[in-house]
Amino acid sequence: MSDKVTIERASAGDEAAILEVMRPWNMHHVPSPEMQRLIVDQFFLARVDGKLVGAAGYEILSDELGKTTLLGVLPEYNALGIGSQLHHARCEAMYRLGVKRVITNSDLPKTIAWYQKRFGYKIIGSLKKVASFGSDDIDHWTTLEMDLEAYMGRFHPDRESERSSAQGSGSER
Repeated sequence: MSDKVTIERASAGDEAAILEVMRPWNMHHVPSPEMQRLIVDQFFLARVDGKLVGAAGYEILSDELGKTTLLGVLPEYNALGIGSQLHHARCEAMYRLGVKRVITNSDLPKTIAWYQKRFGYKIIGSLKKVASFGSDDIDHWTTLEMDLEAYMGRFHPDRESERSSAQGSGSER
C-alpha cells in the first residue's frame, strides 16, 4: 500500500461509492430517518493509488453554523491520518464560506474523544437515535461543537483577510 493520499471534491457520480465506504460503519442507510439525503457536492474523497478509501461531508445550516455529515475510512486504511485530512478539508471549505461554528454527532466514545482531542470539539448535548445507523450498541448521538475560527487560526493565523476577500467575491456561494 502506498502512503500517497489525495483529497478531492466529490462529483455527481460518486454517491454510490461514498455509501460503500460508509458500509463497514453502518452509515450507508441514506435516505433514512437518521440521514435524509447525501449532498454529494459537499463531500470530500480520499484516494490511495486511485482507490476510494474515505469520504467526509458537511452541510451549511446558517450563515455562521455548519454541520459535519458522514465521515468514514475503510477499516484497512484506519490510523493513517486520512480521517483527519478529510475532516480538515471540510472544515476549510466551511470556513471559506463564513462558517464560525461546526456541530457534529457521533456515537462511538473513541470517535468522540478523537474530535475533542484533535479538533477541540466540546460536548453540548445528545440526541436519541431513531433508526439503525452507526453503532447499534449505542442508542444516542453525542452532539459536539467546535469553534471553527479558533481551529483554523491554529493553521492559518493570517487567513482572515483571505477569508474576507473570498466572501466578498461571491465565488464560493
